[in-house]
Amino acid sequence: MTWAAFTSEWTKLKRKTLLLSTFLGLAAAASLFVILLFSQAPATGSGGGLPSLQQLARPDGLIVGVDRATMLLGIVAFGIAAAQSATEYSLGTLRQLLVRQPRRVTLLAGKTLGVVSFLLLAFVFAAVVAFAVALVMAQSRGVSTQEWFSGTGMTDLFKALGEIALAIVGYSVFGLAIGQFVRSAVFSVILGFAWIIAIENIVARIVPGTSKWLPGMALETVATGGSEGPSLSHGMAVAAVYLVAAIVAAAITFQRRDVTA
Repeated sequence: MTWAAFTSEWTKLKRKTLLLSTFLGLAAAASLFVILLFSQAPATGSGGGLPSLQQLARPDGLIVGVDRATMLLGIVAFGIAAAQSATEYSLGTLRQLLVRQPRRVTLLAGKTLGVVSFLLLAFVFAAVVAFAVALVMAQSRGVSTQEWFSGTGMTDLFKALGEIALAIVGYSVFGLAIGQFVRSAVFSVILGFAWIIAIENIVARIVPGTSKWLPGMALETVATGGSEGPSLSHGMAVAAVYLVAAIVAAAITFQRRDVTA
């Protein structure tokens, strides 16, 4: 029965307007970071925190551009997931779905799997496009790409992709939960963006010790592999606690909420 809810969600998600805007939008965002990274990279040393061309020629140079774009990719994933969850209430389609599948937890599980898988595929597409752009930019700036496809380079690549994919799942689940609680697509997106972009940074600046315990920053730690600040294991543990709490709260709310009105 979960599979039926999953496929019904994909019927909605694969609409051309949503599919093309999501896939092409994420690809454009990731590619833009790659272009800016290579075009502004100094020959040696570092400029404004950017890696040099020499550093981009290292085994992990292929994933630097996408790695820098993880927060933007996560925010977009959050916004799309929140909108998809909240829109069911504003358009009144949830009542129709519950007629076909009265088991609410089953319906919620299928919808969650549908949205998460959709956003993961969008991320994979964006990564492939960004890698192609990175190859072109590397040639234009005279950066050797030989190390990118070495054993170490491919290991770094798949490790980074796995970590970013985990973060995308986290952002998506948080978005679905917020959309479920708020039931307004616009307000849930604004609320999520404000929290991730502004509120967490303000809290972290006022009380620096709290940064490693905030959900958005925990997901950022996961996405970057714990390269800066808290370790990857710490980020995953903190994010897992928030995700479990969000899933349980969303399931309870969805199970008990009156949607007949």
